[in-house]
Amino acid sequence: MPYPMLDNDAYVGCVVPADLRSQWEIVRRADREGLPRALRRLGGIDMCHYDSDKSYRGRMWAYPLLWESLRSGGFLLSDDVSDNIAFRDFVAAAGVDPVIIAFEGKHIGIVRR
Repeated sequence: MPYPMLDNDAYVGCVVPADLRSQWEIVRRADREGLPRALRRLGGIDMCHYDSDKSYRGRMWAYPLLWESLRSGGFLLSDDVSDNIAFRDFVAAAGVDPVIIAFEGKHIGIVRR
């Protein structure tokens, strides 16, 4: 989703190749409505890059939903996992070992289902 009032709509989906655009769609809804809607349409997913609600509460709501939608062997990536302990708490509850990548002062968490 674009950030409100920052005029960055053109950058949303800019990495989706032209030949895949017909299979790509943005769901312009807040997480609590948009994620369930998108996941119902997709069925299962192979990879998810979560870069949305950064609050502990928001992440702890979204991570399990995304995790359950991942196919076996699928990956969940989450940006800015050092902002709070939600990613740590989620992977502990799921019983999986994460990989954390540090880049330019940011931390990305990755787990495989």
